Amino acid sequence: MKDYLVVGFGLAGLAFTSILERNGKSFDIIDNNNNINTHRVVGGMYNPIILKRFTPAWKADEMWHKSIQTYQWFEKKFNTTYVYPFQIYRILQSSEEQNNWSVASDKVVMRDYMNPTIKMENYKGIKAPFGFGALDKVGRVDGEQILSDYKKELSTKELFNQENFTYDDIFMRNDTVEYHGQQYKHIVFSEGSNIVHNPYFNYLPMKEAKGEMLVIEIPDLSFTKAIKSSCFMVPLGQQKYIVGATYNWEDKSYELTLNGKSELEKKLQSFLKVPYTILDYKAGIRPTVLDRRPLLGQHPKHDKLWVLNGLGTRGIIYAPALAELLYDAIENETELDNELNINRFNTLLN
Repeated sequence: MKDYLVVGFGLAGLAFTSILERNGKSFDIIDNNNNINTHRVVGGMYNPIILKRFTPAWKADEMWHKSIQTYQWFEKKFNTTYVYPFQIYRILQSSEEQNNWSVASDKVVMRDYMNPTIKMENYKGIKAPFGFGALDKVGRVDGEQILSDYKKELSTKELFNQENFTYDDIFMRNDTVEYHGQQYKHIVFSEGSNIVHNPYFNYLPMKEAKGEMLVIEIPDLSFTKAIKSSCFMVPLGQQKYIVGATYNWEDKSYELTLNGKSELEKKLQSFLKVPYTILDYKAGIRPTVLDRRPLLGQHPKHDKLWVLNGLGTRGIIYAPALAELLYDAIENETELDNELNINRFNTLLN
């Protein structure tokens, strides 16, 4: 018998599996061949501030301080760099926004990130007549590379199975749950948008939002900061940048659409005034929740089944901290916050 079966290997599955390894728990992983991870949509940027409104994202500061330890553990484990700090320059659109930035930067939490001084700097190729608001202590986590490196190691140890999960093959026993002849103490579903196909948890009010991004090269721009205007432009090094991301509530494909490409280029060209080349595109499905809070907890009828999902656009920040909360709930029977616990939706279960 093993301790855990983890279904899904995006950011949530990655974070939860790392906690199992660090605590000496036995586990297997099953990941759907068609799973495209949400972190690819947002470029892996960690930023606790909502730059549209100059307000803190929900518990993001607290969560990030916990989550960074997991990414540092991966850096030590694989002796490589995954966390790339940089500044974000928010292009200010008016004198009113300049004032709003200065006021917000003096608030608790915000002052740790928002530089109160407006940056009236000129950069060739970037239009910003009202200057920039500078955000410190932010950056990017290369989640895609962590997933790739960890998957290789787990596959070598025969702990990773790339296949479709068959829900009908789950059998509840007295003290365990069985799947394909193997007994487990718990199954944790961290499937992202695939949760809509999970008969045990598809009652949860999840809505899928497609996001598209472009990867571009700008030969005439040497800018190591991220830019936030009507879209994000995130530096990758060597004059390459991620541009994103769109929201589409209808299209569930993983293809770049003409509308998505056009929308991104229009937003990009509103502030970028030098030529660029599109090198690649990325698309994925964000698992978003009706009340914009993550989904953690135990199935109300099957006590061996658990879920870790609904991380939203800031999954890089939330995933490790939430995985730790779920692990403590399973192993130490700690209470989950009501804002996180899926029992807030028990009335939706038939």
